Amino acid sequence: MARPEKEIPAEALMEVAELARELRGLRRRSNLTYRELASTSHYSAAALSLAASGQRAPKWEVVEAFVRGCGYSGDMRSWRRIHRRALASEAGRKAREDVGSGSETIDSSADTPAATNTDAVIEEPSPFPAPADGLLALVQQFVESHPRDELQRVTSPTVDRVHTALALCTTPQDVLSVMRELVADKGLTIATLEKRSGRIYQISAATFTAVLNGEDLPTTEFLHIFLSICGVEEERTLIWHHTVTRIKIASLRHRPSPLPRPVSPSPENPERLVSIVRLVWLLLLGVVFGVSVGLLTFTATQSISTGTAVGIAVTFTTLIPLVVRSISTKVWDR
Repeated sequence: MARPEKEIPAEALMEVAELARELRGLRRRSNLTYRELASTSHYSAAALSLAASGQRAPKWEVVEAFVRGCGYSGDMRSWRRIHRRALASEAGRKAREDVGSGSETIDSSADTPAATNTDAVIEEPSPFPAPADGLLALVQQFVESHPRDELQRVTSPTVDRVHTALALCTTPQDVLSVMRELVADKGLTIATLEKRSGRIYQISAATFTAVLNGEDLPTTEFLHIFLSICGVEEERTLIWHHTVTRIKIASLRHRPSPLPRPVSPSPENPERLVSIVRLVWLLLLGVVFGVSVGLLTFTATQSISTGTAVGIAVTFTTLIPLVVRSISTKVWDR
């Protein structure tokens, strides 16, 4: 009975571990042992086992022989992309180690797109160390702790951790966290981002720092430039833009409704107010009419008492019918 395969090291780089998981899953599905695979791939069992160990990224020739030896006859471009990401991740780690040891430059090769001649000088360590509880790290831990056949296939031939992490994003802070993890995972620096952006549209280091450490979602243009200079394939950028759009729509839906503008109090019954105003106006007219008649009487009789009595009598004679009419029409009722 074959010995169980050793677990992929917990400290393995995510891309290298991803390549190892894919190779292991392919071999298990082909029902081949490493010795049987060695006879079909023309590499030793030890070399094939090391390629799927997750300790380091193997050469492309070994990966191709491994895949073909398992009977895979499809397009190798997907496998090539996984292998290149593993190489780029190793190059980024080497760059960080060189920075830590005082080295100023790193070697670059044609098969490591994450490191180019224009970015050979490493001016500073990555300002965004990958957090242990970041979405990418948590997805990696989940994938490593579950058998391949229990995981839902997201993209072929790999379960894409970035896609899964973006699917779990619900806030702008989640998206920015994945962006910072991507920068740290690629071994990039703010200075490198600024330099690479000049190929598309120059963005200053201060802008990169402000966006990645901010609280708002990046603009579509900024996100496109960011993903391009981080080496993300164009077909993989769609999920990023979809996630940002989804969160923007969700934030609009859950935006608190504005408080209603204060409305000046209005009478409960406008007709009642009109009736009261009309009544007051008629009462004033009645008083004025009574005073006028009293003055005329005083002028004709030269008697103050007579003029006053006539004025009061006329006033009450005018007002009493108005009051009676108001009561009968229930002007004072609500």
